[in-house]
Order: sequence, then structure tokens, then C-alpha cells
Amino acid sequence: MTLIFWFVVIPIADIGHAGGEQVIMTLLVYSLKPIILGYFTISVMTTFLFRNWFRKFWFVNVIIFSITTYLLIRFMT
Repeated sequence: MTLIFWFVVIPIADIGHAGGEQVIMTLLVYSLKPIILGYFTISVMTTFLFRNWFRKFWFVNVIIFSITTYLLIRFMT
């Protein structure tokens, strides 16, 4: 869904703007917040919904959780 937003909606939103405006970059940066929150939510839900997978591959979930937590603390405040 995000790729559709990045490659379809953002260029359409940029039509008719002057060359100096940075509508594309602004929309791209604003779309990163929901992506980070989505990955964070998925990493937390995976712990509870897929316990067998989590027990086997816990390090993958911990890495994703750590990175998204850092990004949420660093850039969302």
C-alpha cells in the first residue's frame, strides 16, 4: 500500500507545483511515520499471535522491535 502511495499518489500531488517546492519529499517523510508504527505494531503482535515462530526466531523480532522503538523515540517526539 505504501509503494502505491509513493509511486502513484506523490507524483500526482506534485503536478502543477513550481520546481522549487518539495511536495514529494514532504509527503515521503510524512508517510514514514505510519510505516514505522506499523512495523512496531507487527513486531509486538507477532510475540503473542505466533508463539512457536517467536520461540524459534526471537532474534528477528527483537531486532525489528529495537530498531522501531529507537526510531519512534528519536523521531516521533
